[in-house]
Amino acid sequence: MKIKFIALTFLSLHASSVLAWGIDGHKTVALIAESRLDAVAQSEVRQLLALEGGSSLADVASWADQIKGTEPGLISHAVRIPFNATAFDLERDCGRKGKCIVYGIERYEAILGQKDAPAADRLRALKFVVHYVGDIHQPLHAIKETGGGKVQLGKRDYTLHKVWDTISVRSLKMPPAGLASYLLAGNPTVSQRTPEEWAMESHEIAKNYIYGGDILRADSTMKMALPKRYLKDISPVVKTRLTDAGLRLGNLLNRVLDAPHTSI
Repeated sequence: MKIKFIALTFLSLHASSVLAWGIDGHKTVALIAESRLDAVAQSEVRQLLALEGGSSLADVASWADQIKGTEPGLISHAVRIPFNATAFDLERDCGRKGKCIVYGIERYEAILGQKDAPAADRLRALKFVVHYVGDIHQPLHAIKETGGGKVQLGKRDYTLHKVWDTISVRSLKMPPAGLASYLLAGNPTVSQRTPEEWAMESHEIAKNYIYGGDILRADSTMKMALPKRYLKDISPVVKTRLTDAGLRLGNLLNRVLDAPHTSI
């Protein structure tokens, strides 16, 4: 599946400055996940959220973006897999300290599952997991970026990230609750797989669907115009990635919160 007519470039952004899916997308993922929680996980989530007066995963879905730059050592919201890579490599893709989004999901999943850990720590872990699972399903969060231009959509210039993060979701013209319900119609399912595999799914979409397998497009510094139908054309992919993220997040939370884990 490719959009062959796209000659795309974008302004290179540091991982910490990218807001994958934007607020609406993250809320949609959280609401899909919440709809799939079993009774035990739902109770645990509600108890943790109540510590800060929250009542829904959607309330905390963008928290991890809001705290960027507020403390040192925060884990990246992305994983920069080289364009032509065919498999995930922890040392290459996450650096020596391993602090990419794949590591972040696994780290905070472990903390969330420690039933005897401080409740505040578990709430913080929950908020990171909700956000990171959404982020890793945004295709441009899993490919190494070297471009330096912008794209034109209509009469305005954007970064390609902006188009995929925010404009693509807004173009669906549904609020998060309505979009979540729409995406859940028909009772969709997805293979759960692992964070490493989620990252490679996103990488393959970015490489072969967004860039058409052409590394020169990813490396280009020229500004190119997107076709008028671009948002409509990419909407099936956007919908699928939001749905998969929400379903997988729900499955992850059920598994982690149902298990009688304790600290080692």
